[in-house]
Amino acid sequence: MKFRKILFLGAVLCMSSIAFAQNSECDADISVYREAFKQWDGKASSANPVMISAWRRVFLNCPSYKERTLTDGTKIVNNALIRGTKDEALKEKYIDTLVMVYETRIQYFPKTKAGDQVGNIKGRMGVDLMAFPSRMEQAYNALKEAILIDGNNSNYAFIDAYFTTIINMVKAGKLDESVILDEYSHLMDIAEFNIKKYTEEGNEKALNNYTQTKANLEGMVQPYANCEDLVRIYQKKFDAEPDNVELLNKIATVLAGRNCDKSDLYLAVAIKLHKLNPSPESAYFIGKRYLVDQEYSKAVSYLLEATKSSDTKSAEQAYKYLAQIMLKEGKGEQGRAYARKAIELDKTDGEPYMIIGYLYASAGKECNENPLHAKAVLWAAVDKFQKAKEVDPSMAAKANEMIRDYSKMFPTSEDAFFYNVFEGDTYEVGCWINETTKARFSNN
Repeated sequence: MKFRKILFLGAVLCMSSIAFAQNSECDADISVYREAFKQWDGKASSANPVMISAWRRVFLNCPSYKERTLTDGTKIVNNALIRGTKDEALKEKYIDTLVMVYETRIQYFPKTKAGDQVGNIKGRMGVDLMAFPSRMEQAYNALKEAILIDGNNSNYAFIDAYFTTIINMVKAGKLDESVILDEYSHLMDIAEFNIKKYTEEGNEKALNNYTQTKANLEGMVQPYANCEDLVRIYQKKFDAEPDNVELLNKIATVLAGRNCDKSDLYLAVAIKLHKLNPSPESAYFIGKRYLVDQEYSKAVSYLLEATKSSDTKSAEQAYKYLAQIMLKEGKGEQGRAYARKAIELDKTDGEPYMIIGYLYASAGKECNENPLHAKAVLWAAVDKFQKAKEVDPSMAAKANEMIRDYSKMFPTSEDAFFYNVFEGDTYEVGCWINETTKARFSNN
């Protein structure tokens, strides 16, 4: 019995000696490659062969010894080996090595103190593989797994990259086009989850990253997401969860944002949303739809409710819609009142001034106490177009077009002569307009 114990102890000591010797060799090689790695600028042309050889020995002989060997290895393989050769066959072998390094890291270091990191490693591998056209499908699969594993915790960069690979796969005929729309919906859910999360946490940097990711997704999907496609996607979701208020808000927002508010789905969602959770926001969706359908009497009541929204942008837009309805119905004074309410909410938006300009320009038949006065309303209208571009440069092109067109309709100096009005005179435009302006004449 004593002899067995001696043999066992001897075996243990022998194994410990081998492990110690192996670790010593690894430590020596790590020291060599790390010293060169620290001095390396990351360019293939300046990669030290000694660094590469020492790192390779560590990777082959003790891959599980230190995780840093594997994170350093992806940079060495990618920048020194892959980018350091023009031999395509050799480059493909080096790319296989890059994949092997990532998979080895997953094998030996799937977790950190912070938790599981397999999704993160898969995502990084996918992003690296995107640089090589021959590995498009491999990149797509790696990124797909990363998103599947991490879900709402997915890195914003991997969301962008995954959607890019989907589009590339569709263009290459390897995926059906419908996958773009299906995954767009899924990835938008993740982006919006994180936008909400980091808004509540007050993490501005993370919030900006996911907000930009959302914008990137919207930009990339644009060529593929027409209204018919979006309705197809969201009709299924609506049918499955018709009482999910959060989902209904999302569907209404997406459809409205893409000018798909003429669809039956949009109206059904808006009405359902208002029934389940009446609010200025749900009223806004319905009011906009009835506006599209030119059912102005129905639209007005909902839009008036929408003006009570705590979202200033929505409230301002509701006032602008109301002003436009009044323009169509010939109710100039009421239209101006709504437009002025919009201006109170956003003094940098030129559109309300444009609407007031249109209201004034259309008032000639109503404000026609004399022939000059009927045309003088155009002076007041042009003043508003001018104001629109002053407060909002984005309105300049449209405002200049209106100024040019309506200036041609100004009264002539001969028309004004009979009323003792001359170029540059101060002129009071009465009626409901009650604006002070300057006399200007058409040369036509």
